[in-house]
Amino acid sequence: MFNRPLSLALLAGALTTGCSDVEPPYLMVPAPLQPLASQPAPAPEPEPEPEPEPVTPADVAGTWYSRTEKNAVNCDAGEFIDAQTIVITQDDTEITMLASTGDMFAGTVNGDIVEWSGSYPERGGTSDFTSATLVFSADSGAGNAAWTWSNGTESCNGTMAISAKRDAATQESDSNSRPKIADPFEFVDNVAFFKGSLGVGLDRDDYYTFTATSDAVVQAELSHFDTLSTDLDLILLDESLVEIAISSYADRFEMIDAPVQAGVKYYIKVESRSISGAQSYNLTVDIN
Repeated sequence: MFNRPLSLALLAGALTTGCSDVEPPYLMVPAPLQPLASQPAPAPEPEPEPEPEPVTPADVAGTWYSRTEKNAVNCDAGEFIDAQTIVITQDDTEITMLASTGDMFAGTVNGDIVEWSGSYPERGGTSDFTSATLVFSADSGAGNAAWTWSNGTESCNGTMAISAKRDAATQESDSNSRPKIADPFEFVDNVAFFKGSLGVGLDRDDYYTFTATSDAVVQAELSHFDTLSTDLDLILLDESLVEIAISSYADRFEMIDAPVQAGVKYYIKVESRSISGAQSYNLTVDIN
């Protein structure tokens, strides 16, 4: 006889009645997954700093007339005023400065700020700029400089306060070729600037005049920057037209430095020694 399979009901009854000593099988329930510990988000990559906007250099090329208040107290030279003509040539941010003393300096332009360096002979030694800055606005500039001086044995230092104007000189008159019709100097804060020209024939001399208001020292600088290298001389005369000082170097720069007396009339003469061609010039005068 074939055994018939037990029904599920009978099997269940057997499990509960006849097999009470058998434990029911366990149901294995998997443990719930534990979430992974949270990890900090990676720091964002720093954004690159933007490139600085290019600064357009100011146009500072041209002829500038400067007034400098020089403090040389540490050098036992006191405080005094110095006037100069400065011709600036510019190539983008690079400049060259040529002074009416013949000294040349190199510098840079960053926006409207000009900085330069260099050295120049002075009082038997050499002065070096340790810092020099001018801030320009249109046709004017102002700033400060610091310098050191040494003659190899002694040394000292000082400062400068500088102001400058472009193309600010007074144009000479057309009829100043004789002392009686000399152009008068108009000193402003102890300085005066003229620009003129000399040619050939009758136009070989220009005269300027001033009367000293106190005992002082006058310094005049003559510069002619034209490429046609004609020879100009600079002469200081008293009211009787007696020569007091003369500068007659065979280059583009002349300078005289001489004491003057209160109440006395003086003449400054610019004389051409050229045999051909016209020559323009700049004349700067300061009195201390």
